[in-house]
Amino acid sequence: MENSGAPRRNLLLVEDDLANSLTLSALLEDAGFTVVIAESCAQLAGCLQGPSRYDAVLLDSTLGDGDGWELIPLIRRQLPEAKLVLVSGQQSFGTRAPVDAVFQKGEQVSELLACLERLLHR
Repeated sequence: MENSGAPRRNLLLVEDDLANSLTLSALLEDAGFTVVIAESCAQLAGCLQGPSRYDAVLLDSTLGDGDGWELIPLIRRQLPEAKLVLVSGQQSFGTRAPVDAVFQKGEQVSELLACLERLLHR
């Protein structure tokens, strides 16, 4: 997915599992993203302060210090233009997830990259 002629996209990765966040961050950076990692609800709040701009947010549905679901309204309010992808191990959401896409844990990362490409029109 890397396109050396295209500008890098800014992505906020909200993931409390350090191994997962480091691995996913490296794969996303290889695909052309600039990645900022927030490992908790508290760190996410800090990332949303100030003029930072993100093209997309990958949000883990469960975090060590809170429920990722509860962060959706905050993210939508602070980053109305950003695409929001919920990362979850749950199979069913009903109408509970007002997000742009859902990535199921265990799926291939290539599917996540394809999803981001579609959402960001790359």
